[in-house]
Amino acid sequence: MPISVATNLDYLIEDLRVQLGDTDSTAYRYLDEWLRTSLVMGVKALQRWWNYKYLIDDTYNIYRNPGGTYIFPNPPIIEPGDERPIVLMSSIVTKEGTLQGSAWTVGSWKDAEISYSNIEASKLRQASLAKDWEELTSILKIPQKKLLNSYKSTLPGFKDNPYEVNGK
Repeated sequence: MPISVATNLDYLIEDLRVQLGDTDSTAYRYLDEWLRTSLVMGVKALQRWWNYKYLIDDTYNIYRNPGGTYIFPNPPIIEPGDERPIVLMSSIVTKEGTLQGSAWTVGSWKDAEISYSNIEASKLRQASLAKDWEELTSILKIPQKKLLNSYKSTLPGFKDNPYEVNGK
């Protein structure tokens, strides 16, 4: 379901088009509604990376988390240094959707006179997706799962345990 209402992320649509290589205004591959949707999905995907620095309301507008730490005062809502990661993550979302949609049409065939292959185009798309991911991870640190701190406890009842209760 595309987002058809204007949001405060719309100014990033042109940047996303450039990132996707969709620059021919006479024949855009992606509708603005779908790019707006991928921008919102990009912010949602980055929320955990940024500790929910930006939040999304019911009308798909982005606002700053009041508990967040920011370099620049409001406005702009999105800090200039955060625009590029949002565009990259939105590009990744869009390209992954395109790859998923075209996964069943990738293949090659050949007969006695004609041969057809679009495998190379699929590899180029995959390489473009990997390049976006590499740039994003060079800008931001990937959120990691961490183990909790260990706790030490006594084990009464074991032989020669110095923490034995009452020496028993």
